[in-house]
Amino acid sequence: MANSIVTLTLNPALDISSSADIVIPNHKLRCSTPIYEPGGGGINVARVVRRLGEEVLAVVPLGGGAGHRVESLLEDEGIPLRAVAIEAETRESITIGVDATEDQFRFVFPGPSLSQSELKTCEQALVDEAKTASCVIISGSLPSGVPAQALASLVEAVAPASVIIDTSGEALLEALQSGAYLVKPSARELAGIVGRDLPTEIEVIAAAKSVLKDSRVENLVVSIGAGGAIALGEDGSVRRLRAPTVRVASAVGAGDSMVAGIAVGLARGLSLSEALRLGIAAGTATVLTSGTNLCDPEAVESLLPLVVVDQS
Repeated sequence: MANSIVTLTLNPALDISSSADIVIPNHKLRCSTPIYEPGGGGINVARVVRRLGEEVLAVVPLGGGAGHRVESLLEDEGIPLRAVAIEAETRESITIGVDATEDQFRFVFPGPSLSQSELKTCEQALVDEAKTASCVIISGSLPSGVPAQALASLVEAVAPASVIIDTSGEALLEALQSGAYLVKPSARELAGIVGRDLPTEIEVIAAAKSVLKDSRVENLVVSIGAGGAIALGEDGSVRRLRAPTVRVASAVGAGDSMVAGIAVGLARGLSLSEALRLGIAAGTATVLTSGTNLCDPEAVESLLPLVVVDQS
């Protein structure tokens, strides 16, 4: 698998989605039949990569009944898996859609703690699989017991493979100093880093330039929701990627789909601009789906010509 993509999900989840007519406090709420899907940043990325027709392998620590179900669901989708057994139970995440208002409520639990030996086993599994990888993606939150500084160690361990990181909080700050090829914060997360609101694209670009200058990464891609993304390179380039306007059914997994599209584009030898366009198309296609479902490849293909890139 010379052009494989490898993902690492240190805090996977069993995603449960359902809907109710209305959500009000202090009442028993009757929900529709639940849908169970494997979740967590890197897992979602792997599922989209597979849908887009590229080879992928997911490295995932799993434990307990929920972990077994995640593993089974991934196998059902035909996604190669390197499962690392852990003692604690894999977390569950719950998404409830409200039929009356089309609102969505997402309940995300913290997940289990990883021991140092379990983390080391995950790192070794990633190193083993990354030997033939064109791209390594580390995506999602870090579970308890995993220091944010571990990201730099992981990037160094899988060199010379290009690494894309999509995370949040303290881990995002460490990711910016990791030497990764690309880091993808949201505009809200970027605002948190610089400590001020960023209400306009001009302010987002200025903040991103400042953050990239002080970082050790090659590219910074800031997602701005329905508007698309802004990408900056260490060479001073700025790309504004404009997403097509669509009706949003659910934003769950859109960022992961965007990362997957970027990785697939790079694996196919596309320029970064073209890979970013594919990422925006994949993210946009995912918001067309309900609950925790991910993009349809045909929708990605139809949306791709509508993604506009302005470069300066």
